[in-house]
Amino acid sequence: MKVLLMSLLRVPALLLLVCLTLISVVKAEPTTSVNQAAIDDLKAGKTDIAYAAWWGFDREDATAALQAAINSGAEKVIVEKMSSPWIVKPLHLASNQEIVFQEGAVLLAKKGEFKPRTASLLNASLKQNIRLTGPGATLQMRRADYDSAPYEKAEWRNGISLRSCSDVQITGLTIKETGGDGIYLGVAKRGVTNQNITIRNVVFDRNYRQGVSVISAENLLIEDSVFKETAGTPPMAGIDFEPNHPSECLINCVLRNCRAENNQGGGFLFYLPNLNRESQPISIRLENCKSTGTKRGLSLTTGNKSPGSVSGSIEFVNCTFASTEQTPVNIQDKPADTCPVLFQECTINGPDNEDLKIPSIRFAARPGAVGKIGGVIFQQCVVKSPVARPVMTFHDASYLSAAAKITGTLRVEQGKQMKDITLSPALLAKWMPASPAGDITPYETEVSQLQPFAVSEPFKPGKRRSVRQRQRARYLLYAKQGDQVAVQLSYQKLGRYTGDKMPVTVVAPSGKTIPVASVPFQESATCEFKAPEAGVYQLNCDPGPNYMRVDASSHPLCLVSDGAPVRLMASTGAYYFYVPAGVEKWAVGVFGEGAGERVSAKLFDPSGKQVWSEQNVAQPTLFTRTQPQNTPGALWRLVLERPTQGGFEDHYVQLVGIPAVLALTPGEMLVPASPKTK
Repeated sequence: MKVLLMSLLRVPALLLLVCLTLISVVKAEPTTSVNQAAIDDLKAGKTDIAYAAWWGFDREDATAALQAAINSGAEKVIVEKMSSPWIVKPLHLASNQEIVFQEGAVLLAKKGEFKPRTASLLNASLKQNIRLTGPGATLQMRRADYDSAPYEKAEWRNGISLRSCSDVQITGLTIKETGGDGIYLGVAKRGVTNQNITIRNVVFDRNYRQGVSVISAENLLIEDSVFKETAGTPPMAGIDFEPNHPSECLINCVLRNCRAENNQGGGFLFYLPNLNRESQPISIRLENCKSTGTKRGLSLTTGNKSPGSVSGSIEFVNCTFASTEQTPVNIQDKPADTCPVLFQECTINGPDNEDLKIPSIRFAARPGAVGKIGGVIFQQCVVKSPVARPVMTFHDASYLSAAAKITGTLRVEQGKQMKDITLSPALLAKWMPASPAGDITPYETEVSQLQPFAVSEPFKPGKRRSVRQRQRARYLLYAKQGDQVAVQLSYQKLGRYTGDKMPVTVVAPSGKTIPVASVPFQESATCEFKAPEAGVYQLNCDPGPNYMRVDASSHPLCLVSDGAPVRLMASTGAYYFYVPAGVEKWAVGVFGEGAGERVSAKLFDPSGKQVWSEQNVAQPTLFTRTQPQNTPGALWRLVLERPTQGGFEDHYVQLVGIPAVLALTPGEMLVPASPKTK
């Protein structure tokens, strides 16, 4: 080296700079050789701790070395801080192992890799007893690269993907710039949730979809962590609880001392419509958590359609939800009678702008929502705003709902004004008046209690009028014991959607499932069975985004829903529904799917007189009727027609306060037992 430096004194300055640069490159972390002796000691059981560099460190691609260390069977793998990042392709974790990332260590996604839509940095499916520890260490991907060709746009290139895993601890890491979530808690096997997951002192920075997505978890603790600067593809929240299937769960999920900062989709997001009353009850608690930024601090959405909302409870204790531009707290479709939500000693702050129409707390019912919205308790909470604005509002896009069972106390601080408020039904009625049908009691349609409606013109077996349905389609069919039932079903293509087979299930009056064949895509098939008992049979179909129809039937057939709107597709003609005796107030509504998809409708009373007509309906539009309690039961007729403006595809019929049953002819109608008819 001395001779080399003396020689350099005799070369020009520019050449000297080049030589010094070369020396610097030579001194950079080289590709290290394999330490076979240390690996042999590990295999021999002389140690249970392994260092990743034993398998060699390649500064261009360290995947093989790091995956070999993980696969070695070591109880602990130490990932050393090198002078350059560990550049890797997707890695797969092992059970019963701790991986310790030394302070300053960087695990970096290799450029040009991770092209599959679900390619994640660290992956584990159906694994257990994993610890990832790394105060001061970083897991980093290349978010900007995944947003353009040659990458297919996707939102699942996660930092850590855990699916159906148990006993996992993640501590101290910074997870940043992923192509999806920082951590994804999903499902590898239907019915197997993530269990006993602890995430502590982790920073989630500038991830593409979420800091954390919780699809299914039991005994989840996230504490002292930060979710910030999420941006890329919706929902873009700090953390999002969003199950995909009713079999998934959110049980004993606790966030403690966590912060959500400046996320493009808001701070804390709960989107739970895919859980229903058949799911396990949820239990979620946030303690001492805070959300700040321009977007919503908290957004909570449950389902309230068929087959009903999930039960359980959600608690927010000593939390702060702040937004400078939007409503800080938004609660949608939350049924008043199910899954109570508690805000205890929370602060709701904002917005800070001058738009006086924006409330601090917003309740909402989306189109198709059923029943009253609410079931929320505020205990000693503070609502702050620099100007006077609505404290609480209700936006009813269903036109069928009302706010109810919202109770507790608020201290409202607006500018220099401060007052204590006790929430009462009278105050709610003033702040959030109900829609015309918002006070109608939902009708519980007991399928087992339905029977054929007596008419002079009975049902004629054979070909039926074409009625198309998408997504979940349900029918009711009445048969006597020993009847041979045959229903011809057609499963057809819509647009560019593809398909395979449409699943069909038949449920007998006893609740037993009768096996029947599926319907092949773009074909027709006959669903046949011999009725084992007398009563109402349920026929369930799911054509997904395509559509299906009933071409012929041997028995009377009705369309039905559990209070949700009946979804139709480009289907005109008469539909009959029944108003039982004793019902004092009810409504029927129709709507399309936005301005581009509309429907026209006419309504005729039992005498045949037209009492209502609406043209080109895009948003929910209602006919509401109040009648004496002693009014006998009667059959009404709704006629759907093509719109004169806008497209004609998806449209809906909503029945409120009466059985959600539609028939194509009077002879097919099923009504509650012992009806009073006229």
